[in-house]
Formats: sequence, structure tokens, C-alpha cells
Amino acid sequence: MKEKKWQKFTVQSVILLAVVLAVSIFQQGGLVRESGKRVMADGTAVLEETKEPEEIQEVQSVKSVKSDITHIKKRSSTYIEIQKSMITTGAGIYLYDNYINSEVCMVIDGMTQKNFLKNGIIRYNRGDKFIGNANYKNKQDIVESIDIISAKTKDGLYKTEVKIKTKRLYAPELYETDDSYYISLAVPKNIYDKIVVIDAGHGGIDEGTKSFRGHYEKDYNLMVLKELKNLLDTSDNIKAYYTRLSDEKVSKVARTSLANNLDADLFISIHCNSSEYGNGEPYGVEALYSKRKPRNSRLENKKLAEILLDNVAEKVNSKKRGVIRREGLYIMHHSKVPASIIEIGYMSNKSDLKYIIKKSGQKKAAEGIYNGILEALG
Repeated sequence: MKEKKWQKFTVQSVILLAVVLAVSIFQQGGLVRESGKRVMADGTAVLEETKEPEEIQEVQSVKSVKSDITHIKKRSSTYIEIQKSMITTGAGIYLYDNYINSEVCMVIDGMTQKNFLKNGIIRYNRGDKFIGNANYKNKQDIVESIDIISAKTKDGLYKTEVKIKTKRLYAPELYETDDSYYISLAVPKNIYDKIVVIDAGHGGIDEGTKSFRGHYEKDYNLMVLKELKNLLDTSDNIKAYYTRLSDEKVSKVARTSLANNLDADLFISIHCNSSEYGNGEPYGVEALYSKRKPRNSRLENKKLAEILLDNVAEKVNSKKRGVIRREGLYIMHHSKVPASIIEIGYMSNKSDLKYIIKKSGQKKAAEGIYNGILEALG
């Protein structure tokens, strides 16, 4: 190609490229900042298609049957009021309970305005009233912090997230009256008969042990927990909390604090075992405990471990290796409630691994833990 034609072709290519970029930039939500975050042409953040919240959160939609303030106060004298005048008519209202962080998140989807004022978030605690920014120095103010995030969605409306971190762990419930939405904040022990905390060991970058076939312990701990959740969620008199419901790293402090802050009746951590000896010995089920005396409970940790060992070993039809005292483990040493780690089998043993990785085996392990919970609470 001759030089002049080459120059002309180059100029045309540059112009065409510039037009394509301009079109993509000014499409709704098409601009991409250096951080990789999509924004509107005016710089407003664009939310992707609405996704489920983190699985650790429990999602509750606003109640279709309206309540009244008398009923709300009867459940708890601690509650939060958000007046309807602040919310666009027809907007979707959702409540997320991120209990592991003592955080309640109210999501309002379909707002016509971006701004949502903190003065509209009114807190009541045993007759005392607080408005505006959280007063962390005031012990009567139940809120530690309030964060409000608004972002424009693809339909041009706004999605607003009101994150309210409370100073203690509550069991939230969302109510609606003619004029306001109310988030009732009750102390879990005051409304639930029995409380258990179930922990799937490891998670995220903390993979736990690994089988010779490449199975990671963190995944199978979680699979058993989810099978156990299916059983516990059908129970009328047991409220279950979970340290994680997805593949994420949760600190040992957060796991143990959840059980302690709830003053749980039981704290059970699910694990898989391993040994350097491979397919031979050892194999079977173990349960770990601490001699630390739980507060406010007659159930000793060793007894809980024995109950879990018996029930799980029976269900998975494996050897009972016994209960083992382990004071050095963080969960064992720092738990103030009855606690045990149940090792459902050895991933280093082919026989144990066979039922650990099968759904039928996971269900049996979960049934064993569930039966152990019922016996321990009985």
C-alpha cells in the first residue's frame, strides 16, 4: 500500500475507533472507571442485576399483613422506625439479617430520589428516642453506626441500602403500619425456645485438609451443614444460626462470638479429619471437647461430644474413635456455651472418603448431628 493511502486508512481507523468508544461510553451504565466499576455518564454508580445477598444473611420481605404499634411494642421495646413519607410509593422493601456482624440491612428498591436522610431513621429503646447519626457513646442508643448507599439501577430509579450496625445481636422482624415501617429488635433468648449455632469449619482461602483425590475439606463441611440446615429449618422449637452458608473465610473470633453473644444452647463445628498414614489407619468418627465449664448450662462439653459421636457414628456406620480433649483449639478454649467439634470421618481414608463425598453420606452425617442435637437439648 502506498504511503498516502496508508495514512488515509490510519486516520479513518482512528476516527472509527473513537466513534465506537464514544457510543459505548454514553450507553446507560457503559462508562467504566479505572477501578473497573461501572457508572452512569453523570458518574452515578450503576447496580448490576439485583443479586441475592450474601448467603449468611437471611432474607425477609415486608409483611403483607399490616401490624400496629401495640403489637410491635409487645414483641420488643427496642425497635427502629422509618416513616413511609421517605420512601417512594411502590418501592420494594427487604430486610437482611447479617447476624454474624450484628448488622441489619434494609434495602429499598425503586426509589425516585437518591438522597435518604439519617434523620428519618428513628431508634427507640425502652422509651428513649434517638434520631440522626448514631451516638456510640450513649449506651441507650442501640445503634453503633448507620451507612446509607444509593445507586442508580438500569431502569433509572435508585436502590438504597440502609446498613444499621447494632451494639448487640438482635433478632430483627419487619413490620408495616399505615404510616411507617418498623424493624423490631428482640433479644434472641427472649423469643426462641432453643438456640443452636452450626459452624462449617474452614472456608475461603482456609481450605482445611485435602484428600488424595483433591477434595477440599471446607467444601464438604459446608455440604453437611446445608443438609443439616434442611432438617433444622423444619424444627418449630429450635432456632439455628450458621457461621457461613457459602465458601467464605470467617474468623475463629467471629464464629465463637456468634455463639457467645447469642448465649446459644449448643455450638457445633463440623469438620473432616486427615492422617499422614493414607488409606490405612486411622478411620472413623471423633468428637473434640474442652474441660471449660459452659456458663448457664448443665450440659458439659464432654457429654455433648459423646452424644454427637454416638449419633454420627451410628448413622454413617463407621468406627467410634472416641472423644478427645483439645484445650488448645480456639473454639474449644473461648466458647462460653456447650461446644464440640465433630470430625465426621477421615478424608485420608478411602472408606471414609467414599461417604464424605457422596450426597447420601452427607445426609447421614447431618442426620446423625441432628439426632445428637435433639438428644442434647432433650
